Amino acid sequence: MEKKILEEIKLSNGKEAVIFEGTGEDLLTAMEIAQAQENPSMSNIVLNLMEQLIEIDGQKLPSEELKKLPLPDFMRLYSTFLNMTSLEQKEAG
Repeated sequence: MEKKILEEIKLSNGKEAVIFEGTGEDLLTAMEIAQAQENPSMSNIVLNLMEQLIEIDGQKLPSEELKKLPLPDFMRLYSTFLNMTSLEQKEAG
């Protein structure tokens, strides 16, 4: 099953980041990963979810690599990701 693209973002290095629509299963997986890492903070859950739902030039990056992005790129992805998931919740309600 192909995931729906929510947003495409051009990064400062010219690479293309794509944010895909997530599912409840994606969220639960992110929560389980955070629990296994003994860091169930909301920011860690969001980062694990980003790892599952963002591809850069067609590849998923581990959260450790996402954290190494230049700050403007990371902040743009992070804020867009949070806004997109918040919008989905508002529209559903």
